[in-house]
Amino acid sequence: MTRSSIVVIVVALALTGASRPAWAQFIADPSGGNLQGLAVTGKGTVSAKPNRLEIDIEVSASSELTADAIVKYRDAKRRLQEAFVALKLDNVTVEERGLNVDQKGAQMNPYFFDSQPSRKAKTEVQLTRKLIIKCADIRKLDEEALLQLVAKLLDVAQDAGGKVGATQDPFAAYYYGRYNQSNGLVRFILDDFDQLEEEAYGKAIADAEARAQRLAKLSRLKLGPVSGVRVTMSPGDRETPMYNYGIPQEEETPKQKRLESAKFQEIPVRVVLMVRFDSAPIPVETGRASTQ
Repeated sequence: MTRSSIVVIVVALALTGASRPAWAQFIADPSGGNLQGLAVTGKGTVSAKPNRLEIDIEVSASSELTADAIVKYRDAKRRLQEAFVALKLDNVTVEERGLNVDQKGAQMNPYFFDSQPSRKAKTEVQLTRKLIIKCADIRKLDEEALLQLVAKLLDVAQDAGGKVGATQDPFAAYYYGRYNQSNGLVRFILDDFDQLEEEAYGKAIADAEARAQRLAKLSRLKLGPVSGVRVTMSPGDRETPMYNYGIPQEEETPKQKRLESAKFQEIPVRVVLMVRFDSAPIPVETGRASTQ
């Protein structure tokens, strides 16, 4: 075979491969077969201001006599509750969490994971309870009105003897996966986003369809209907750190569908979908050229 014949064959094979339409990637089917189609990611985001806020307050009392600690604790909690009732705000409520009975001054040793030995001959009992101040209907407030409301709630809590803010772990830096986890004095909550979530899903589907149309056009495919959808991220999902060797935190209440922010600003409601579309190759029209 001469060199010119080899060149002719190579060129013919290249032209034949170029004339074939591009096929979509085959997607593995759990049932055992292969489904031909296009799989794309669609993203949708809708934002809204928070509808309520939360403030953590801690009430505690201690004494060497447990009976005295109970009396002090009851008085401290009653003062806090009466102070917020005196505000006469219908949109403000106080929610109680679990009671903790512990030894006052006991701290964990970050190196040996045990407690410091007590230096007193008699143990001092400490009773602690976490209270959450909840204020609803804040979405329509402007910044100045919100600042006045937050200032009133914080001042009332501290004047009544409550400790404002979440309990800080002094040894958090020794635990993997717990860096840069700071809680502000106020949490802004968005939990009435059902309608916003529907809008975000609609935008994600539209985004996926636009991406699929673009890929189908470039691949010379005819796009078909949706054959499968998988949610990869929905509102309220939280990322889990890869390494977290810290002390596990017990959940006092079941997880709720809510979005949180430390700032009074619009909170994004994000949705990410994996959408699969059916597709088929566009046939290449071939015809016999007419001769004159």
